[in-house]
Amino acid sequence: MSSNNFRAANYCLAVLLAALAIPLCFVGDAKAASKGSMILFGSSSMNGSFGHLIADDFAQLGYRVIRHGYAAAGLARPDFRDLRKTLERLPIDQNTKSVLLYVGGNDAQSLWLHPEERPNGDADVPWVGWNDKRWPAIYTRRATEMIRSVCARGAQHVIVLPPADVTNPRLQERLDRVRSILRRAARATDCGHYVSTSGDAGQFHLVSEPLRAGDGVHMTHIGAVRVWKRVRDAILGLMSDSVASLH
Repeated sequence: MSSNNFRAANYCLAVLLAALAIPLCFVGDAKAASKGSMILFGSSSMNGSFGHLIADDFAQLGYRVIRHGYAAAGLARPDFRDLRKTLERLPIDQNTKSVLLYVGGNDAQSLWLHPEERPNGDADVPWVGWNDKRWPAIYTRRATEMIRSVCARGAQHVIVLPPADVTNPRLQERLDRVRSILRRAARATDCGHYVSTSGDAGQFHLVSEPLRAGDGVHMTHIGAVRVWKRVRDAILGLMSDSVASLH
């Protein structure tokens, strides 16, 4: 075979292989598109083992996964980061199967008030302290409005995962208030759901392996696996998916 014929044959073979590969690419895309997207959104734990574990699991189940985590983010400090506005920038629509929110871990603190939340618009009163009787009502309104805003954009489910148990007893007690409010907020919306992450309090080691990092808040890899296994079936049940084995 001449060199020209050889090059021509190789070109034809490459074109044929490329043509055969195209349907395979679209099969994968079509599978993900048919199941819809899964948005993972929340605080820094979405950037750690917990977020990666969830993302990998849902990707294997055929979802198109979008994951965003923000350090020190929550609903208490919109002056630092307004989570609702940040959430508005994500591609959420009727093709969104579920939005999974991991929030609350940074919220056991004073609330910074938007101007419209301040008494008589008083710019000199930008804070509501943790022990202020107004705190629960303001936080409830913020959480409820955020979840409702996502439902209104077409997401089929908004699943709220509250902060996992922490080692510090005082912070754990404060987070119980946050968890309780997040539960009520989710149940007050059309598509919101609440799935408890609790179950590690007082047992933060598995054999000799710690379930929390040195700060007592963030999950180690084994801690993330433990929490995700605890909540996974409930989440898939809400999404009406068959439960597959966790890889």
